[in-house]
Amino acid sequence: MKRPFADTDLAAFIAKRVLELRPKSQIDIAGEAGFVNANVLSMLKSGATKLPLDRVLALAKALDCDPKRLFLLAFQQQGYETE
Repeated sequence: MKRPFADTDLAAFIAKRVLELRPKSQIDIAGEAGFVNANVLSMLKSGATKLPLDRVLALAKALDCDPKRLFLLAFQQQGYETE
């Protein structure tokens, strides 16, 4: 399976934050972020999918991170360059 977003900074950031938040599970984080499918977090970490911009605030809260940073990483993943 091709993972078009595997090499993005967002995928690396989410993977790192999930590890840092242990013992909190990925299922807990996905639920707090409002994802119906808990597998979405694994897909984001592996780069199989990109983070929808409308989910940034909820995921930032669940990951206990700066929403601005997460938004910028998600924005870059959309294919737009930031200055």
